[in-house]
Amino acid sequence: MNNELQEQDIIRKKVCIWYLYIIVMILSVFTVFYIKEDINPLKNLFLIYGIVHIPLIFFAYRFNYGLLKYFVLVYIVYHSFFLYANALFYWLFGQTTAFIWFLIIPVAAMIFFQRKVVILFSIYAFALICSVFIVVPFIPEGYCQRPTDHQLMLVNILTIVISICCICFFLYYLNLINLIKELQLSKYRIRDEKITTDTDNIKFENLYINILNYFSEKKPYCNPNFTIVQLAEDLNSNVKYISKIIIIKEKVNFSIFLNKYRINLVKELIAMNYHNKYTIRHIYTSAGFRHQATFNKVFKNIEGITPSEYIKRNNTKW
Repeated sequence: MNNELQEQDIIRKKVCIWYLYIIVMILSVFTVFYIKEDINPLKNLFLIYGIVHIPLIFFAYRFNYGLLKYFVLVYIVYHSFFLYANALFYWLFGQTTAFIWFLIIPVAAMIFFQRKVVILFSIYAFALICSVFIVVPFIPEGYCQRPTDHQLMLVNILTIVISICCICFFLYYLNLINLIKELQLSKYRIRDEKITTDTDNIKFENLYINILNYFSEKKPYCNPNFTIVQLAEDLNSNVKYISKIIIIKEKVNFSIFLNKYRINLVKELIAMNYHNKYTIRHIYTSAGFRHQATFNKVFKNIEGITPSEYIKRNNTKW
C-alpha cells in the first residue's frame, strides 16, 4: 500500500511542477496583452502575480510531496483571491467568462484531496462567484478602465480556450492516479489470473522480455521519479498490461520490482568498495533513492538485514 501511495505522490508532485510552469506561461500571455493594450489595473495585477510564481517553481522542485501537499492547500485559497479580483473586474462590464476559471478549483482539488475536501472547495468556489454579484455594486464607478469590445472578445476567447486546456490537464493526471489506485485494489486478484490463450502468452512474454531489456539497458530505476506510467509510455504499452505481467512473472507489484533493481545496484556498488570511497548518501541516491530512511527500510524489507549489517557481514566498513 505504501509503495502505491508513494507512486501517487510522485505524480502529484509532477502535477504541481508542471502546473506552475503552465500558470507562469498563462500569466505571461495575459500580462503582455494587458500591458500592450494598457488595461488598468489588470496589467499590474497579472505582472506581480506572475513574478510571485517564479520562486514557487524552485520550491516545488526542492521539496517532496509530503511538504508540498500543505502548500497546495494554501495555494488554492491564495489563487482563488486572484481569480476573484479578475472576476470582479470583468463583471463590472457585464462579462461572465472569467467565472470559468473557478471551475478549475474543484477539478484540481480532486487530484490532491479526499472527496469531502473537494466538495468544500466546490462550495467555496460557488460562494466566491455569488459574492461577486454582491460586491460589484459597491465598487466606485470609473474605478477601473473599461476595455473595448474588441479587447473583451479576445480575452473571452483566451479565457475559454486556456481554461479548458487546464481542466483537461488536471483530468489527465487524475485519471492516472485513479488507475494506480485501481491497480492497487486489484493486484491480488490479478495475481491469481491465468493467461489462457497462446496469443496472450506470446504477447505477455514479449512484453516481459522488453521490460527486462529496458531495465538492463536504460537503468531507469536510477531516476527517483521513474514510474510505471513512464515505463508504459517508453515501451508503447499500457499500465495495466505492465502491472499484470510483473505481478504474474515476479510475484510482486511494480514498486517492489523497481526497488529490487535499486537494491541490487547498491549491493554492486558495495561489492566494488564504493562505501569506502563515497558517502552512503552518494550510493543510495545513485541507485534512485531520495532519502536514507526510505533506503534503509526498503533494503531491510528485501534483504532481511540493514545496510550496515550487510556490509559488516561482507567484512567491509562504511
